[in-house]
Amino acid sequence: MTHDEPYGYLFAHFTGTEQTPDDEQIYFALSRDGLRWHDLRAYGDPVLRSPLGERGVRDPYIVREPDGRGAFLIATDLSIHHRGGDWATSDAKYRGSTSLVVWHSNDLAHWDEPWLLDVASSIPDAGYAWAPEAMWDERHGHYMLYWATLSEPDNTIGDPQNMYLATTTDFRSITTPVKWVDRERTCIDVTMMRVGDWYYRASAGDGIIHIDRARNPYAVSVAPRFADETGDANSWSFVADLDAIFAPSFNDICGGKPRSHELEGPELFRFNPPDAIVDGRSMPFGLIADRHAEHDGYIAFRSANLDSADATDWAYSDVDFGTLKKRHGTILPVSEQEYRALETLAR
Repeated sequence: MTHDEPYGYLFAHFTGTEQTPDDEQIYFALSRDGLRWHDLRAYGDPVLRSPLGERGVRDPYIVREPDGRGAFLIATDLSIHHRGGDWATSDAKYRGSTSLVVWHSNDLAHWDEPWLLDVASSIPDAGYAWAPEAMWDERHGHYMLYWATLSEPDNTIGDPQNMYLATTTDFRSITTPVKWVDRERTCIDVTMMRVGDWYYRASAGDGIIHIDRARNPYAVSVAPRFADETGDANSWSFVADLDAIFAPSFNDICGGKPRSHELEGPELFRFNPPDAIVDGRSMPFGLIADRHAEHDGYIAFRSANLDSADATDWAYSDVDFGTLKKRHGTILPVSEQEYRALETLAR
């Protein structure tokens, strides 16, 4: 996958307070270094607004086309606001949308009309399709598309909310979904990155961000806990979790509140080469996570080696995320041409 020399970063996100229809729409922010962000538009003026399904979108993810030019934005079709504004009474977990909202763009600044992609209705008693992400598989010539769905009949162990995987070439249709991650406790919000011959996942479960790795990204994980994974290179094997890496001060790092370490919505991304050096050392991998329990927005980390549980290979990253609260979003390196085109959306 090729595209022009990286110049900056695009952050697509929603705001997540669910008090008005504008909270669950798509906002953009830009950064030159991945550390200081400025919002393109003020609250109430999203860049993308969904007229489809539940008329609200959350958890956006942007994936480039194989040539590196065009891109798809996929998102959860969900509006808690339109469901009454209260998670406890919304019934979104059991009677939610089984479709994703999809947009396509040739330049990241101009987006075609969205469409709905049904991904979960074939899963028995599927409650919803949430938190999608996708990755282009060059070897097989398709995208890996994965998301969370609750299904009691299809569950094997523990919590019925599991991760599913399908493939697609155009985000218009998919292969039959396969249960990809099944845990004793909840698992949601998986983000994945390829580094050389290895694939790394960061997953939210029980408020903890777990990291595992495999050479075969299609391998199915059915194990009570992440730490139970001890398979060969073609299976997913546990690396570490952020709580353990940053112990004993992790709660203080996350804000010092009683529940501030309860994280979800992890997002892995790669810093552009000029931004990868920290105090003379290469730390090219970024990982952000959402402090959902305290409604504080994102906290950021970076790593020299995603295969390491050693705290010396990790660092808390002091990031200015801008004015708008950013919930469960996606960070994409962009070229200067794309950056300038995106700047024209500001108002």
